[in-house]
Amino acid sequence: MPRSSAAVTTVFASLTLGAVLAACSASRESADAAAGPGQCDASRADHLIGENLSGYLERQAQAESGATELRVLKPDDAATMDFNPRRLNLYIDPGKVIIKVACG
Repeated sequence: MPRSSAAVTTVFASLTLGAVLAACSASRESADAAAGPGQCDASRADHLIGENLSGYLERQAQAESGATELRVLKPDDAATMDFNPRRLNLYIDPGKVIIKVACG
């Protein structure tokens, strides 16, 4: 019994969609697993906004956020756009006052 072209197309489209969804799910799970220990939580260092930047505050912010890396960004600094879940970014104004704390 021959199958219609529409039925074959529907089955193929369903299988393709299933494969795409499975791939998306797997990549999300591996990204979550990779972001285990050392993952940044900027909310734990938010209280430092308004403080003058110092080496001590840098270490404190990194320790409190749980980040394994730290980056200080001054106005007009160039920064890579890659997102690193283990990096804490401290944004400072020209007077070296912390104006923003964010992960990435």
